Amino acid sequence: MTTKIPPLTARMGQACHSCFIERAEKNISRCSKCRSVAYCSSDCQKKDWPSHKAICKSLYAIENDSASRSILLSPSAAPSSNFKSLNSIILTRGMNFETLLKRLLNRPLNTVERNIVAFEPKCLACTRSDRIIRMENPGPDVCLGSCPMCQLAFFCSEEHWDVVSAKHMNEPCEGGYDGLSQCELNQNMLVDARFATIMGGSSATGLFQWAPERIKSQWIPLPEVKTWDGEYGDELRNMAGGRGPPLDPFLRGASEGLSFPLTIIYALQSLNDNDEWTSKETLTVHIMGASVDKEVMYAMLFEEVLHRLPKVKTLKLLLCGPDLKTLTGSKNVFDMETCPYCKRQERKRIHQHQAEMYHEYAQKLGTKFVKPDIAIAFNSGSSEIESWANTIKFLVDEKIPSAFTSYNRDEAEAEASIIRRAGANLVSSLGPKENPWGSKIVRPEPNKVTGFYATNGWLCAGFR
Repeated sequence: MTTKIPPLTARMGQACHSCFIERAEKNISRCSKCRSVAYCSSDCQKKDWPSHKAICKSLYAIENDSASRSILLSPSAAPSSNFKSLNSIILTRGMNFETLLKRLLNRPLNTVERNIVAFEPKCLACTRSDRIIRMENPGPDVCLGSCPMCQLAFFCSEEHWDVVSAKHMNEPCEGGYDGLSQCELNQNMLVDARFATIMGGSSATGLFQWAPERIKSQWIPLPEVKTWDGEYGDELRNMAGGRGPPLDPFLRGASEGLSFPLTIIYALQSLNDNDEWTSKETLTVHIMGASVDKEVMYAMLFEEVLHRLPKVKTLKLLLCGPDLKTLTGSKNVFDMETCPYCKRQERKRIHQHQAEMYHEYAQKLGTKFVKPDIAIAFNSGSSEIESWANTIKFLVDEKIPSAFTSYNRDEAEAEASIIRRAGANLVSSLGPKENPWGSKIVRPEPNKVTGFYATNGWLCAGFR
C-alpha cells in the first residue's frame, strides 16, 4: 500500500500528522518525545506510531546528545534579513542533521522522515528551530511564534520578527511568482493544500485533474506571457455558473497537471519556424525521465494537446524513464480513452511506456529509431544527475528537437550551462527563463527560510 505523504501543514506541526486535520479545526498536541509532529487524538498517534517510531527515537537521541549539539548549533543567533546567508546556514545544518539521523537509523531517510526534518519551523531571522533552541538552553519547552497572516513563517522573538516582518509581508519574492510576497504565497499554499485535499479525495488517483471539454476549432499559438486566466478562466466561470469553488484555487490546481501538455505545445511552437507541425496527421512526443507520480498519473490531460490541434489525428506519446520499472504488466503500448468528440472523429492518443533511459532506448532500436517531433524532459534535475549526460549528448548529436524544464531558476540556469557545453545552440524563447505555462501551485524549498519551486516552473533550454 502506498504511504500517503503528509501535507506541508502536517510537516510543520500545524495539522495532525495522521489524519491531516488542521489546528484551526481541532486541538492538536505535539508528540511528547520528539516534539516534531502533532496529533489530534491518541488514536491518530497510535495509527502513525509504526511509521513514526524510528525517526522519533532518533530525533530524541540527537537532541539530547552533546556531540550532536556541537555539530548542529550555530555560532551566532543574531537576527538578519539576509535570506541568502540564512539559507546557507540551514542547508549546512540540514545536511549534518540528515547524516546524524542516517547513522542512527542505519539507513537513508524515507520521504516522510526527510520532510519532518527539512520543513520543521525555523525562525525567519536566525534559522533556529524549536529543537535548536532547546539544545542551546535545555529547560522549559519553547515554541516559535508564527506570522499572524500566513501562519507559515516563524520567529523566536518579537525582536527577530521586527527585523524580517516587512520583507516577509511586502517584498515580492525572487523568481517571479506574479510579484507576490512570501506571506501572500504562503497564504495561497494553505488554500491550495485544502483545495487539493477536498478535490483530490474524490479522484481515483488522489490528484485533482481538470481540463476543458471544448475542442479548439483552429490552431491558436499560446501567448508568450503567463495568462492562465485568459486561457481557462472563462471555461471555469461558465462551468461553475457562479456556484462553484473559488476560481483562483481551482485555476492554480488545474495548472499543476495542465502545465505538462501546455509546455509541450509552447516548446513546439518555439522550436518550429512555421505552423506546418500543427497540421501533421500524427504528432509524436517523447517524454524523457518520465515518472509514475507525475506524467503517468496525469495521462488523461495530454489529450489537451489534441484539443488544441484540431488537424492532428493521432498523438503518440512515449513515456521513457527508469522510474517506470514499478509499473507491472507485460503490455507497454496503450490505446488511451479519448473524449466522445475525439472518439467520433476517430482521433487517437497512444501511450507507450519504456522503463529505461532515453538514449539507451533509442540506441537499442538502432536504425528503427524514428525522431520525434519533440523530446522533452520535465523537472529533470539533469544538473545533479550524471546519467543525463549521455542522453543530452545523444539529443545534440542527433539534432532532435528538445526542451527541458526545472522546478526553479537555479536549476534552470545550471542545466542550461550543461546543455550549452554539450554543444547545443539554445533557442532564446525556451530559457533559461520563467515558464509562462508552468504550474501556479508553489511549494516551499526544503531546508530554507525563503524560496519556492513549482512543477515546470522554469524553462531550462530548448534546441534542435
